[in-house]
Amino acid sequence: MKVVQQAVQSLDNLEEEFSPVLVHLGSIHPIRADFSPDKMAAFVQSVLDIWSKLLDDKMAPECAIAWETLFYYFLVKLKQGYHEKHSEKTSTCQNSIKEPL
Repeated sequence: MKVVQQAVQSLDNLEEEFSPVLVHLGSIHPIRADFSPDKMAAFVQSVLDIWSKLLDDKMAPECAIAWETLFYYFLVKLKQGYHEKHSEKTSTCQNSIKEPL
């Protein structure tokens, strides 16, 4: 949840200050934790579902929408990092394949 805290502290300049952190996390999580884009999406949805159940009537609808928006922003940036790393690996593999003599 440290990532959420950092994001909230960077809200005024989210794209420049925090986006690189999320992209980086997206690039390393699949390697370290088998955290594919499908699992990333399921995780985000699970967090939102749990918060909704726990906070039920304690959270204003506008606040719930703000959190949902922030978490889906996380998801977009994490997937971006995953896909950048994945395409980098694919490119490296393709470049290392040599034509037969």
